[in-house]
Amino acid sequence: MSTIEQVRSDLGATQTERGTVVALPGDVLFDYDKAEIRDSAKPTLAKLAQLIAADKPSSIAIEGHTDSKGEDAYNDRLSRARAQAVYDFLKDVHSVAGDSMEVEGFGEKRPITPNTNEDGSDNEDGRQQNRRVEVILKK
Repeated sequence: MSTIEQVRSDLGATQTERGTVVALPGDVLFDYDKAEIRDSAKPTLAKLAQLIAADKPSSIAIEGHTDSKGEDAYNDRLSRARAQAVYDFLKDVHSVAGDSMEVEGFGEKRPITPNTNEDGSDNEDGRQQNRRVEVILKK
């Protein structure tokens, strides 16, 4: 396996019609209810920068997402702030061109799994999966 294939695997990158998608778990990148990159997340973001350099995408979308806890407006702000933190880190630390990246926060609008169980109880695992930043490398 080549180095870049290993990086893709390590990041769990998937190919979609949108491009190469890397979903970064929010609890890996950020402390609860925060938008500052954790020191422990920096190696993961370094691998992402390596993948960006190898893929040379035409543009990069950085999309923040939250679970359904809290007010919509707050979740929208938090998801955008987290996506912006990833943008800033890639630009400032890894010299990814800022004009090639766009940032958007979706709050709780695009869950990948239910935030509640069928009986209406809290789905903690589901909420955790929904708290993420997705980076899409477009061709």
